[in-house]
Amino acid sequence: MDVIYILKVLWRKKWIIIIIPIVSLIAAFLFTRNLKPQYRANSQIATGFTTNEGVNVTDEKFNLRGVDVKFSNLLATMKSGTIFNMVSYKLMVNKLDSAASGKGKIAKQYTPEEIETARKLFNRKLDTQTTITINDTNADLLRSMLNTSNFTFGRIKGGFDIKRVPNTDFISISFISGNPDLSALAVNAYCAEFLRYYTSTKKESSGESVTFFKELVARKSEELQNKSEALRAFKANNNISASNSSNDTQVSQVYELENQRDQINNNLYALRLKLSNLENSLKEKLGQTQGGPSATPSANQRIVSLKKRIDNLNERFINSGSDDPELLDSLNLLQQQYRVELSLMEQPSSSTQSSGLSASELRSSIDQTKIDIQVEESRLQTVNNKIYSIRSSFSGYANTEAMLNTLERDVKVATDEYLSAVDKYNEAQDKLLASAGSIRQVYMASPPASPEPSKRLIITALAAFATFGLTVFAIIVLEVFDSSIKTPNQFQRMVDIPLAGSLIKIDVKKLNFTSLFEKKHEEADLEIFKHFLRKIRFEVEQTNAQTFLITSPKEAEGKTFIIFSLAFVLSLIKKKVLIIDTNFKRNTLTKWLATAKKSRKFIDQHSAINKLQILEAEEDFDQSQNDNLLIAPTKYPNISIIGNAGANDSPEEIFHSKDFKSLIEGLKKRFDYILLEGSSLNEYSDTKELIKYVEKIIPVFSADSSIKPLDKESIEFLKAQGPKLGSAILNKVDPKNINV
Repeated sequence: MDVIYILKVLWRKKWIIIIIPIVSLIAAFLFTRNLKPQYRANSQIATGFTTNEGVNVTDEKFNLRGVDVKFSNLLATMKSGTIFNMVSYKLMVNKLDSAASGKGKIAKQYTPEEIETARKLFNRKLDTQTTITINDTNADLLRSMLNTSNFTFGRIKGGFDIKRVPNTDFISISFISGNPDLSALAVNAYCAEFLRYYTSTKKESSGESVTFFKELVARKSEELQNKSEALRAFKANNNISASNSSNDTQVSQVYELENQRDQINNNLYALRLKLSNLENSLKEKLGQTQGGPSATPSANQRIVSLKKRIDNLNERFINSGSDDPELLDSLNLLQQQYRVELSLMEQPSSSTQSSGLSASELRSSIDQTKIDIQVEESRLQTVNNKIYSIRSSFSGYANTEAMLNTLERDVKVATDEYLSAVDKYNEAQDKLLASAGSIRQVYMASPPASPEPSKRLIITALAAFATFGLTVFAIIVLEVFDSSIKTPNQFQRMVDIPLAGSLIKIDVKKLNFTSLFEKKHEEADLEIFKHFLRKIRFEVEQTNAQTFLITSPKEAEGKTFIIFSLAFVLSLIKKKVLIIDTNFKRNTLTKWLATAKKSRKFIDQHSAINKLQILEAEEDFDQSQNDNLLIAPTKYPNISIIGNAGANDSPEEIFHSKDFKSLIEGLKKRFDYILLEGSSLNEYSDTKELIKYVEKIIPVFSADSSIKPLDKESIEFLKAQGPKLGSAILNKVDPKNINV
């Protein structure tokens, strides 16, 4: 949308833009003349959010973001419906107290019994901090009194203005009404009801916390007692004291006894070897040996056998992962026997030592050795029994120690949980004691001495400015959404076809073409019309064509008027113009220009155009004397017409057996210009069928029309005709838009 065009439209409609705001200003001034003075009472509430006032039960540090959140939460609570309802009820109770003396509308409209009943019910609502519901007894009575006194929820809430004083710890509370005493009373009632409501809700929430943590402390205390008792009983049953530390002693005893057992095993092995040697020596003495040498394996054979067994056992021990205790014990025993055998080999042979003894001495040595073996075996049994006993007691002690550790850990966890619960319980009690906090009313509101400044001038000014803006906005919106082609510039932008010229909108019924061009008229629009029509004539002459088809995308665009106007201005320069009315659907040109004679011939399916003689262009030929010709003269000099009788057929259906093209070629010799009218492109195919008979197409558009999808299809068709498409004519342009 062209900005200059919008500005010119606004300028043309300036009186509308001026008159409407003036009317609204006068109306606002009259409506506000009865405004009553309004009185505003103020008070403030200190929150303590940004100061160190009051009791602090936590180590919370100052946080600007946290303070903003607190103020937002507090303001949301202050603007809750419950508080406004409580204020409404309190004001109502105050009014009912004064009505008990028989004063005011309440006393006149309600009975004393109703007033007393309502007063009790309102006081009960205040005490319980509950609102009126439809199920309450006498709810209709209470609502009726609130409406009568204008203490409804909407009125009370609308009168309050609650906001934080910027960058301070205070919240401002104000109430405006027509009564200064009522304003002050409402503010003080609000502060009292808010503080009561805020304190009660805080105590209620803190009390719930105290009750919860009290129950938690009792439960954790019981759990601690049960687990402590279980630990005490376990210690008593297992004779465990705090100083019991026998674990290390028992381990050392087992280690010493195992060393003794190894030594006894070594002694037993040596004694058994000694006994064997003594017995062999005795047999040799007595001559009881058989087969010469002794049947007992020699010391070397025993050492070799022990070495092989140690190697095999050592390999098994390594393959088993070196963690088999039985294999380790067997390996240690064999190694001890191996060391004993080696030590015996280094000593003189027992057989050699015993060979010098007598038989009786040998027997005595054998008996003594057997006794030594029995003594060592007894010692070995005693040591094994002690090791088993200590190991058994040590295993039981390990199980006892594990159980003891578990019970002590449970007692410690229970103690920690109990102490944590006690801390939270104490903190909740502290919060309950300090639940009211430091929120307080800074000062009591007093009745204002003077009313608020009158807003009458502001209201009237706003009304004028608002209507002015809305009027301008409405005009602009209407123009923006108006898709009609109002100006040549808009035509070029929306249609994009060269423009031969424009014709302004005039009253055709009062237009006389003959007198129009004979003199200069005082009416400027007529002079503009003549000027624009001559411009179009010039553009037509510049085409160097003789036959033109005047058409339009839709009906009622002004084709008939354009054809006649163009023919008339061409006739003024002594050009012979023939109008052929090929608009068979609406033969307006024929009805307007053709002379009414019964013998007059028209184009239709029954006329034999191909058989008509084309008259030669002789200068002395008089058409007025030949009424049987197809070409009919008009009352305007140099303008002739070939009319049609009207039909629903298309041009091709009418001309299919007639040589219409030859007729056109013959007529071109007698006339300077031949103008054909085609039906609208959107509705009919006539124009498309007539294009082949003409040299140029002149499309006509109305400035009152808008371009729609169907029009765009017709425009694209016209553009596709290439050189045959001539410049368009924009008709019915508003004279006010002609220079836009």
